[in-house]
Order: sequence, then structure tokens, then C-alpha cells
Amino acid sequence: MATLRFVIRKFAESVRIFGVAGTFGRIISFTRSGRLTALFTSRRATLLSTATDENKNILASFYPGSSVRPAPALMPPRVLIVAEMSIPQCKKYRVTQKAELLRGIGIEAAVVDWTHFDRARTLLQTHSIVIFYRVPAVPEAILLIKEAKRLGVHTFWEVDDLVFDPEGYLSNKNLETLASADRKGVLEGMKLYREALLLCDEGIASTKALARAMREVTGRNACVVENALDADTLQIAESIRKRLAETTKQPKRTVTIVYGSGTKTHDIDFLTASDALFNVLSQRPNVRLRIIGSLNIEDRFDGFADRIERYPFVSFDRYLELLAEADISIAPLENSIFNDAKSNIKFLEASVLGVPSVCSPADAFRTAVIDGENGFLAASSAEWEQKLLRLVDQPALRTEMAFQARESVNLAYAPVQIAHRQLVPLIERFRQREQGITRILFANVYFSPQSFGGATVIAEEMARRLAQRDDVEVYVFTSWSNSHASDYDLVRYNAKDATVFAVKVPVVRTRLMDIKDDAMGQVFEGVLEAIKPDVVQLHSVQTLGVTLGSVCKAAGIPYAITLHDAWWLCERQFMVTGEGRYCFQTRIDPAVCAACVPDKAFNKHRTKLVHEALLKADGRISPSAYFKQLYMHNGLRDDQIFVNKNGVKLPSPSFTRKRSDRIRFGYVGGSTPIKGYDLVREAFSALPECGVELIMVDNTLNSGYSSVDAKRMNAHNPVRIVPAYTQDTIDEFFSHIDVLLFPSQWKESFGLTVREALLRDIWVIATDSGGAVEDLTDGENGYIIPISPDSTHLRMAMERVIANRAALSAYVNPFKDRIQSFDGQAAELYDYLHSLAQKSSQ
Repeated sequence: MATLRFVIRKFAESVRIFGVAGTFGRIISFTRSGRLTALFTSRRATLLSTATDENKNILASFYPGSSVRPAPALMPPRVLIVAEMSIPQCKKYRVTQKAELLRGIGIEAAVVDWTHFDRARTLLQTHSIVIFYRVPAVPEAILLIKEAKRLGVHTFWEVDDLVFDPEGYLSNKNLETLASADRKGVLEGMKLYREALLLCDEGIASTKALARAMREVTGRNACVVENALDADTLQIAESIRKRLAETTKQPKRTVTIVYGSGTKTHDIDFLTASDALFNVLSQRPNVRLRIIGSLNIEDRFDGFADRIERYPFVSFDRYLELLAEADISIAPLENSIFNDAKSNIKFLEASVLGVPSVCSPADAFRTAVIDGENGFLAASSAEWEQKLLRLVDQPALRTEMAFQARESVNLAYAPVQIAHRQLVPLIERFRQREQGITRILFANVYFSPQSFGGATVIAEEMARRLAQRDDVEVYVFTSWSNSHASDYDLVRYNAKDATVFAVKVPVVRTRLMDIKDDAMGQVFEGVLEAIKPDVVQLHSVQTLGVTLGSVCKAAGIPYAITLHDAWWLCERQFMVTGEGRYCFQTRIDPAVCAACVPDKAFNKHRTKLVHEALLKADGRISPSAYFKQLYMHNGLRDDQIFVNKNGVKLPSPSFTRKRSDRIRFGYVGGSTPIKGYDLVREAFSALPECGVELIMVDNTLNSGYSSVDAKRMNAHNPVRIVPAYTQDTIDEFFSHIDVLLFPSQWKESFGLTVREALLRDIWVIATDSGGAVEDLTDGENGYIIPISPDSTHLRMAMERVIANRAALSAYVNPFKDRIQSFDGQAAELYDYLHSLAQKSSQ
């Protein structure tokens, strides 16, 4: 990839160096070296195959699976223009102008240089339409087009001359002025443009002739979007006209004919009018010729050297000034298929300045010029001479024709005209979003396939169930870990029936970035603009930050916070001291926290930030009655918190516990002290050989290593380490245990594992851990022990189970109906979020 990026950078540099030479310069600079073309060809083949592990990783990270739905069905029309930006005139008329026209008709548009691949790929994730303007089919550009296809983004390839059509290009005699090697390079380079055109869904052309050529190549649709007179050009032209009107009081004695060459490739075009110009200069001593840009003219014009003005390449503003000072503008073009595809911009620029024109009858000029009314068309040397002399000799004709030209182009080529006549029909067919749909956006630090923790399970299950409703669409904003991605890169994919936007979180980050990250907020803002949700639900947002709530507020979108844990109250998230002990605070005391955290000044700032975000939220959701009370103790009112008890996946109808001669204790909390790992290890090791077994879940096994060592426990009874179960394998895990150990050392917000066990008639031994034991009745479906660093409480409860071993085999939990299913939770959650959205829209 590094080699490819170097070559692309050099290509971009050469474009900027040779850009003034127009299309020829761009293609020649790209293909002058056969080795360069060979490198691109070779690298493309490598990237698009599965030849190396590196490329497998690249493709896997950039292409996580095809989009289920077309992007226009997911978001309103949003256009991304991936463009060659190095040539000022092309950038102005085909890129900047188009973005302005789109915004003028209410369509969001973004522009990115085609060589900025990472940025372009990220922007693709939040757009439904992409226009590749003058982008050649180099390997990374092909990957961009493929990424657009994966995302269901509709692709256009746009151009304003025949760079994709070798046959048509050969009709341009300017090619004959090039060296043999350069001419060959031009034709080789054109293959890359043609390939890019063929890869895209449709074409966009600046003229009808160019659109016809596109359709002949692809057999697919090509739309015409002409160059327009944008607001910038109109403003500059008006300013110049007023200034000239004030300074030019006396009738002019000379008549100036102006020709804007623009690039080094118009020598043959100029020959179309050169005989007529020579004769006019010979017959009329008051005529001057002004040439702007590079142009080689015949030696016979040397006799008029004192009447020929030469100007180098100038800025656009200066170009318009030089054009406006003249009396007649000319736009000669060689008669060829190539020139039929050219736009009429020279006529438009002259007309808006009040300068009459004589033009060759190329296709685009015939569209705009009514011969003899708003301009002249000249097909032969005789016509050129005759019509130039009429304008030279008749000041009144020049004035009238200039007036008619200005009126006609302002009417037909004003920004609003081109936008509504040509862009609106192109874009409106991509308004495919269903009406009457509630669009819900979840934000959670993790989401499938990067799943971790109970909050993620809840977010995934709620997303899947809500997305199954006919009147709901679910979107997710989450983090993305990928070594090939740059910081804050975005990728869109589908998971759990939801559309997921995942952002690459920087590895190197400050503590504050976990709380407030403005760059993350900007990415989130782009997602909000793309999908325009009706309501947002923030789940666990550590790493993503509270800026997400501020962005929602700024966008006028209601948001609710789910209080999955104490992160909104405690820097340590679980109200646990540095020694791993629960602090037992009810109302958080900053003075107590100051002695616990590493930096009390930072904690004070953090507390202020998260508390403000919590108070500004439109809704707050608690997974348990206990956690609602905790947050009420810390400043929230009863009516500000909605209890939506977490659901649990119901056991399958065929679920049964597998019988065993041993009592099987199960522990799923991992090797962290906060979940009571040390207590489990100490209590189980203290048991004598007594026909029991410990089954410990090690979450890290799925990552290729183990954080639990059974041998080091020195237990007298068997210890078995197993990988973490999923929602798909949950029944299998619980069918092999008899008792769940849940010695959490903090007051949990819910306790998903406890409910999963209780629903499957598994006895539970749990600490008095807040929301985790709300569905536990001591002595009826489990034992509740105190939160304590002393493992004796856990060991004694385990011994009580062992003493009543016979009762376990027939045990059935009598209180299963208290436990809510995921379906029940989703129904409650929808009603609550829908009400927030409705309230906001009123």
C-alpha cells in the first residue's frame, strides 16, 4: 500500500504541474512512463485478488459485507463528489459549481479530492449518491467504487470531454502535434478513464454529444448537466461591467477581438479562424487581437505584432476582466467528434460580460447560440471573416447582440435554471426513504461483531427486535477496532437487522477523550445528518463521549440515556475504590471521590461534563428499580427516569439440564475482582473433595489467549475453563451447570446472567448487588450474601447447596414470571422512545 500511495501522490503532483495543458497534460503526465502504467496494472491485479495476507486484511476491513438495502432507502439524497481538483476551471465548473447547485435545491453535497482515498472512503459511508469526476481506474479508486457498490451507493462517473473514448479522441488533430511517446501515453491513459466509466452505474456529461458517447461505450444511461453561470461568476461579471461602464465614457476607436486559449492544446482549433482573423487584421487597421493563455500562431501574424496582445495564464477574475475589456469574443473549434463534446462555456462567459461572440458550430454552441440574434456561428473561413467584419463595422450590432446574448444566457444558464432543469430530475428519483417510519439511532461503545458486556447484549437485542417492526428503522453508532484504518475513519455495515456506523477510535488518546471528544462528535454529526433519526438512545458511551448528546441537542433531535452502570456518577464506573472495594455511597460525595481518583481536578471537570449531559437529556432509562433510586439520590426526579427492565433470552422449549453426579457451580464474571473472581477462587479452593465441579467462563479464550489458570487455583475438586457463551449458545452453557455464582462486589444496575440462570431453573448464589437480586428471593430461588472481600460468605452458601444436593435435581424456580423477556423490554422501549420523538415533533 505504501508503494501505491507514493505513486498516486506523484501522479497527483504531475497533474498539478501539467494541469495547465488540459486533458493532454493530465494523461501524458500519468502515462509518460511505461513502468508507471505497468505498476498500476500490476498493483490493481494484486489488490483485487487474494494474493497476500495484507490484501486480505485490507479487503476484509474495508468490505465487511454487502449492504442489504440501497443507500437511498436508508438516507435522504446526499451527494459525494470525488473529484480531480487540480485544474481550476474544471474544479470551478464541474465540482464547486455542482456542489453549490445541489445545495441550492436542498441536497446536501460534500467534495473530496480523488487522491484522498481514506477520506473519500469514510465519506462514502454517509452518502447515498457518489459522483466520480475525472477519476481514473487506479487500484485504490477501483476500491472506492467497489466500496460504493458494497454500500448500495449509486455511482456516477462524470467528465467534460472525451477522455474515455480513444476513437473520438483520435478525431482531434491536436494529437498530431504531440511526440509519438506522448501520443501513445495519452491513449494508454484513456483506458483508465474508460474503465472507471464502465465500473459506475451511470454517466454525467457536460454536453449532449458527450452523453451520447458515454451511452455508446457503456450501454447505460448518461445524464446531461451543463455548465452554469454560478453565483460567483455572475457577481464578478456584474462588478466588472459596472466598473467598465463608469470608466469608459468616450467611444472606442479600436475594436478588440479576444481569444481565451486556456491551455497549450488549442493550436489546431485556432487555425479554424486564423485565415479570417488575418484578413480582418489586414483590412481593418483599428482591429486588435488579444490572446489569453498559451497559443502558437503562424509567422504571418508577425506583421501585426503591434496589434496583438499576449497574456499568460491568469486568475479567473483577471481572465474575466481581460475578456470584458474586449469587443468581440471568438470560440473557434476544429470540426470533430471530440470538439462536439466540448461545452459552450466560452460563449457563456463572454455573454454574461456583455461581449458578443462568434463561435464554431459545435454541438454545445448550436444549443446556446441563435445565429444572428444572440451570437454568430461560423462554419467556414468565409463565414468567420464575414461575421467578424459585421461586428467590427457595426457598433450597434455589437451592442444589440451582446444584450441578447446576456439575456439568453441569464435565462437559460442561471444556476436556478440548470439546477431545476437538469439536477432535480437526476436526484429526485433517489428519494426512496419510506414515510411514516420511526428512525431510532442507538449509540454504544461496542456492537456486533465486536460484542462485549451486558450493555452490548441489550443494545443488540433491542436493535434486532425493534428493527423487525414494520414501522421502525434502527441505526447504530459504535466503535471500530482496525489496524488498517486511520483515526476516526467510518465504516457502515449491517448487523442484528440494523444499519451500523462504526468509527475507528484513536489508540493514542487522553483521559478526557473518553469523556468528551470533539472529533468523535464531528463524525457523529455526519451520521446524524445522513440518517436524520427521530430519536437517539445513548447506551454505554465511554470512549464515544458525552459530546454525542450535545450534537443531538444542536440538531434538535431528542435523546435518551440508558443508565447501564454508574459511569454517569463515578469516574471508576462501578463505584469501586482503587483497592477494588465498593464504596457504598448512595449520594455521591465529591470529597470522598477526591481521595479515590488519581486526579481530583480532572474528576471535578469530568463530573461537571457528564452531569450536564445527563441533565440535558430528554429521557433517562433505568434497567432496574434499584438503579433508578441511585440516580434519584443524585439529583434526578422520579418523573425523569423511566424503568425499562432489561429482558432476557427465554430458554428454548426443548431446554433441559443435563444430569451429573457432581454439583456443577458456574461462574461467568471473568478474572476481574469487581465481579468476585478472587472470592470464587478462594471459596472453591477451600472446599474439600466433595463431588463438586467449577465451570469458569474465560472471555479471553475467543481472542486466542487465556486469563484464567485452573491449575494455579490448587482446588481439591475439578475446575473446567470454557469460552464465553453467546445468545445462540446460552442454553448449551446453562444445561451443564446447577448453581450460578454471582459474587459481584458492587451494586449492579441489573444482572443479566442472574436472570438467564433463574429462567432455566438454576439456583443462584449472589451478593446483595443492587439490581442483580431484584428477582431473587433468598432461600426460594437462591441465596443472597453480603458484598464483602471475605470469601467465607460465599463458601458457606456453597456448602449449604452441597448439603441439600438432592433438592437440586428437581428444583424449579417458582418466580420465573417476574423476569421480563427481550420482546417485552423492546415493546416498552419502543413506546417510550416513540413518545419522545412525538413530543419533540410537536
